[in-house]
Amino acid sequence: MQSVLFYKVALLVLLAGASGTTATVTFYYRGRENDLGSQVANLGTRNDSQNSEISSLKRELDNLTGQISQLNIQIGQLNTANFQLGNLIAQLRAQLANGLCSSGRTVTIGELVDLSSALSTQGVRAKDASLLATNDINSFLSTAGCNLRFAVAVDDYQLDNSIALSELQSLAAAGVQVVVGPLNSGAAQYLLSYANSNHIVLISPSSTSRVLAIPNDYLFRTAPNDGVQGLADARMMIDRGATALIIVQRHDSYGDTLANATAKNFEALGGVVGATIQYDASGGTGFDFTSVLQTLNNDFQTANTGAYANKVAMDFISFEEFGQLIIQANAKYPALLNGPLPWFGTDGDAQDTVISGNATAGPLAAQVKLPSTLYFPVSNAKTQALDSKFAAAYPGNVCESYCLGAYDDVWLAVLATLQAGSYDGVKIQSILPTVASNYYGVEGWLGLDSSGDRATSASSYQIWKVVSQSGAPTWILAGTWDGSSDTITWVSPP
Repeated sequence: MQSVLFYKVALLVLLAGASGTTATVTFYYRGRENDLGSQVANLGTRNDSQNSEISSLKRELDNLTGQISQLNIQIGQLNTANFQLGNLIAQLRAQLANGLCSSGRTVTIGELVDLSSALSTQGVRAKDASLLATNDINSFLSTAGCNLRFAVAVDDYQLDNSIALSELQSLAAAGVQVVVGPLNSGAAQYLLSYANSNHIVLISPSSTSRVLAIPNDYLFRTAPNDGVQGLADARMMIDRGATALIIVQRHDSYGDTLANATAKNFEALGGVVGATIQYDASGGTGFDFTSVLQTLNNDFQTANTGAYANKVAMDFISFEEFGQLIIQANAKYPALLNGPLPWFGTDGDAQDTVISGNATAGPLAAQVKLPSTLYFPVSNAKTQALDSKFAAAYPGNVCESYCLGAYDDVWLAVLATLQAGSYDGVKIQSILPTVASNYYGVEGWLGLDSSGDRATSASSYQIWKVVSQSGAPTWILAGTWDGSSDTITWVSPP
């Protein structure tokens, strides 16, 4: 009993001697509780991070699975193309005794491009790619034992519809039955009646207006139409945080249809289109955007309030005249260039060195970043081979998608001529869809739909932006829009 009493007394003495011991013990256990809570929170964070990594890996796996599926499709298409090529060589050899291959003729393919106006960068690239195509075609014919040769007659229509018609008439008078071009939809629409009446086949690498999706005409187009690009443009702007939109556009076939498609898709994604501002596309080399910019500034100030504050996107559907537009905007309304969102562009601007290379417009484009969509064909061994050849032949330049299209279009013109057995527009127009469906070129499979336009169920568009690199405004890849999932993968968000 005394022993128990001793321990009780000792315990009381110990507790009493440690001043504030009860508080200390309480603090200790609360500290341990907080520490354990912190560890639990950290474990939760790590678990969330691991779940995020697992989700990311799953997405990558899905992407890889999709890519493998696309590669399998491409392999099948390449096998088909190789089979068709073998058949074509056999047909050419069979024609040696008579027909085109034994004629010793040089057949001229016409080409209508802009070399001096608002699509000059694209036009020069298309011209250069067409010349490379002609060289490759003639080498192919020699290998096949065929003494027929092809040449390209390049005409600069200066983005002027009346000049384009005059040059097409001259080509027709010289016996030309197939013309690669024109580049823009406005000119294509203007020429179509003459081409249809005179049986001149037009193959455009870059006309995209949905208005020209007409069955059984003489215009074929190897780029997707604006309905697809409108999806990509709308998603790009929504993705960057825009909830309201103002469109500034060329008032022509290209600008009108792309503006309509973009507006429709932007609204479908939950956005509001505040205004569409059109300008005369026939300004040549001199555009006065005074009234356009005044309207733009007023509309932007009105829209940029309340729920839409700092969320108003400006989309510019233009060609190289964009350089003049942004210079004038900076002089009159510099605040428009300093908003939280970038200025957005389209394939009329993307990778255009006339814009980025201008001493005044280039730095301004880098300031607003100008993310711009550009059709992105499936890359393959042929694409890579042409890229290398193009870079060697034209140092400092790049063969973008419409340049690749011009190369393939010359091949389509030649193969359709050979398949038809004569250089005759009626026969070529009839056989060209079949030839295209069996052709796998630098832009991949070139199958056409019932309107003679590029058939594609899952198009992709690259997004290019302007940045300053070593003091020089330069176009760089910002991301890619996947049409099959309507998602953007950013590598350098604007």
